[in-house]
Amino acid sequence: MLDEVTRAFAGAKTVVMTAPSDLDADAIGALEGLRRAVARRWPDARVQIVLDEPLPPTLAFICEPDCYLDAADVEVGPADLAVVVDGDPRRLAQAAAHFEAAATTVMIDHHRSSVDAPVTARLFDPAEASTTRLVLRLLDHWGVALDGPIATALYAGLVFDTGTFRYRNTTPDTLRAAARLVEAGVDHTDLIERILLEQGEGKARLRGRILSRFQRAAGGRVAYAGLSAAEGREGNTGGLVDELVFLRGVEVGILLTARGQGKVKVSLRSRGDLDVAALAQQLAPRGGGHRQAAGATIEGGLKTVMATVVAAVEAALSTSPSR
Repeated sequence: MLDEVTRAFAGAKTVVMTAPSDLDADAIGALEGLRRAVARRWPDARVQIVLDEPLPPTLAFICEPDCYLDAADVEVGPADLAVVVDGDPRRLAQAAAHFEAAATTVMIDHHRSSVDAPVTARLFDPAEASTTRLVLRLLDHWGVALDGPIATALYAGLVFDTGTFRYRNTTPDTLRAAARLVEAGVDHTDLIERILLEQGEGKARLRGRILSRFQRAAGGRVAYAGLSAAEGREGNTGGLVDELVFLRGVEVGILLTARGQGKVKVSLRSRGDLDVAALAQQLAPRGGGHRQAAGATIEGGLKTVMATVVAAVEAALSTSPSR
């Protein structure tokens, strides 16, 4: 996989990079680390990053924001290479036109639901902790030395997707990679605070609402809560589902957020044996993620979707022994 992906980059004079919506630190960290590495390895290549949604303000410090463009504002051209990171290209919206127009397409991802993505070449490993860890593999293959900005971008994805090394996807290799990145110049404490601990007032209030209104199901093994579309616009909901899954006795946390236009975003987290990625794929064609962290967007009203999802989780848990 490394050789095939390397050949794709080596032969490209124009490169378009992107990531699916719901951008997080792993997606932006992978894009930024890759962008900087390509500039070092192939300085004559012209790289554009096009996105379906604005760059999250909380992640601007790990990248050069001016390099991140709205896909709808960029003329579609036949690039030599298009790269999608941290997700299936079938989840792209406006950026899909840029991706599909390229002569060669590459996916770098660790989500199991991307296994059959239609691309020319891929760097894909669902056992890997983060997409940025895959990018680090690629940089090592290229012989690109780590510097502070590249290491910071890659570390952001690593700590985000491992929950600061709390999740079960944290392995000895993950920690060795983290040590390398810190040695290359990452300010561990500052990065953790800015990405995972600091929060705006809107998010703090949403956290309070979730904790005040959550409900239990499946004999207490499930905790779930919903937010209206108006509430969802008040602050970033990323990570708030963790408030539910880490309640004592809970094995599955569910956060549902209405998105308007008859759609609901569903975030799923599991602490037990339930594979929420498989469940998310059953709930929606483009649903998926990881065994213990997944999501989907489902058509319907908030109450209807909530009832459907909770029932599906209860049914799945009925065949699984409690922790």
